[in-house]
Amino acid sequence: MTYTVSKVALADIMQLRVAVLRKGTPATDCNYPEDTYLDVVHFAIILEGSAIATSSWFMKECPEKPGITAMQLKGMAVSDELQGAGLGALLIDAGLALANERGAAIAWARARDSAMGFYERLGFASTGDGFVDGPTAMPHHIVVRTL
Repeated sequence: MTYTVSKVALADIMQLRVAVLRKGTPATDCNYPEDTYLDVVHFAIILEGSAIATSSWFMKECPEKPGITAMQLKGMAVSDELQGAGLGALLIDAGLALANERGAAIAWARARDSAMGFYERLGFASTGDGFVDGPTAMPHHIVVRTL
């Protein structure tokens, strides 16, 4: 099957965000302050009218690389039954293309430790010390990819 990444509205991805990103965590809210940024772009892969994969991208300085023009990836989610099918890589490709268009020198994310292998396969590298994310109570690292 061929999948297409499209720009979508926040409402189109919220159900998937909550289902994937808050599963097994003490948090239930997946609204991020960055969702209100004027430059935010929400990408999704839609199948039969529902989002099956999503990510959001916006310009934001990386705390580990201050002073460098950067684009952050946030809220990446792929339906449980489709994880490992390459949808995340498609979303990353779309986000990196957007980052290049906007003149970012790096792309970065706050990645769950359980997803580190995924990010490393796509050219991201961990920087700095790990931390426990407040809303999810899960260990994370900041990952960065030079563009």
